[in-house]
Amino acid sequence: LQAGEEPQCVTWQREDNKSRWTCSGCERVGGDALRSICNCTHFSTFAILMATREVVESFALTVVTYVGMSVSLVCLFFAIITFLLCRSLWSASVTLHLQLSICLFA
Repeated sequence: LQAGEEPQCVTWQREDNKSRWTCSGCERVGGDALRSICNCTHFSTFAILMATREVVESFALTVVTYVGMSVSLVCLFFAIITFLLCRSLWSASVTLHLQLSICLFA
């Protein structure tokens, strides 16, 4: 946290066709820079928001994300093809690795 910033305890509120995070019904009652204690007056989905202003995405991080995902998908595709084509090595372990690769690819 930077000077003057404080985590906010919020709850998920649905109104008509809109949903949003709101401070209504939740307050931060304690904690330090690493921990927070929230007191909410109702049971619902709640969170601690750390970004107190709009987050600006960097171009470099976006490029790394898309390149990394592309490389991962290509490698997973080749792993799936390899597991399917190597019937001579077929075992329970290979089956589990094939299913894991398919899940990660999906």
